[in-house]
Amino acid sequence: MRGVALLGLCSLMLVTGLTGGAAAAAPVDGSPGERAKARKLSIDDITPRRGEKVGTGMPIMLRFTQKIRNKKAVEQALVVKSTKSTEGAWYWTTSSQGTSLAIFRPKTEWKPNQKVTVKANLKGVKAGGGVVGLKNGSMSFTVGDSHVVKISSKKHRAKAYRNGKLVRSWPVSLGSGGERKNGVDVLITTSGVHLVMAHSKLERMISPGKEKGDPGYYDEMIPWATRISGSGEYIHQNMSDPSCLGRRNCSHGCVRSPGGDAKWFMNWSYRGDKVIITGTTRKLDWNNGWGYFQIPWKKWVAGGALKQPVRT
Repeated sequence: MRGVALLGLCSLMLVTGLTGGAAAAAPVDGSPGERAKARKLSIDDITPRRGEKVGTGMPIMLRFTQKIRNKKAVEQALVVKSTKSTEGAWYWTTSSQGTSLAIFRPKTEWKPNQKVTVKANLKGVKAGGGVVGLKNGSMSFTVGDSHVVKISSKKHRAKAYRNGKLVRSWPVSLGSGGERKNGVDVLITTSGVHLVMAHSKLERMISPGKEKGDPGYYDEMIPWATRISGSGEYIHQNMSDPSCLGRRNCSHGCVRSPGGDAKWFMNWSYRGDKVIITGTTRKLDWNNGWGYFQIPWKKWVAGGALKQPVRT
């Protein structure tokens, strides 16, 4: 099955303490008219959640309340510190709300079992277009063990590794293909570095773009579903032909798994764990959920306002 696509990149983000709130804006240089036009700049959403334990691939995503012109000034005000030094960099894009979205990603991954703190020193920052910083804020989260799952479309097998050691292996069935939209076979599972985005004990999955009675239509409740892309790819319990598992690809794009393995993976994994899928003819787009590791490191660094990596 394939789940309903996310409404936008930030739809999973939750509001935390790292927001501007309703405090008064900092003073702005210029005429009274310019000061009157000044808008408040704050962080509307941040992922991960405060205090959350995440995987070693977890990005830090800051969605702002405004579209920022002077991204350099804002990026200079953002500080990431970790108890184990890691090389990372910021990348700027636009959120589904049309505001600026800053994403911090480690070059390869966070070192496991450590604390990461994000600080936004936004007070007094002039971000352009009359947008000024509102207040400072900070939050912390922890990185757990290294969890990496490798899934081969050709071998029809998933292997889970904890801190580099194989801890579980199970048969799977990936997307069979057969339905093209805009030149893309949307029923083929995407290959690339996915990140775990969300967990659901019971997920409603509806065939996208179809109505009841159409060929291929489905509307089902699927157990033990772990989302790995924005377009609706999950690792979930197999609900159809069990003979497919470990033998051939017959899903609508998701990674079908035996019920016990799907449940184990959902309970074992953190948001931000890497799920590396190989062997399919469809590539994961960088902006399909959290596919940020699909962007080569040099290009990622170039996407930052300061265009340089930092040590945390």
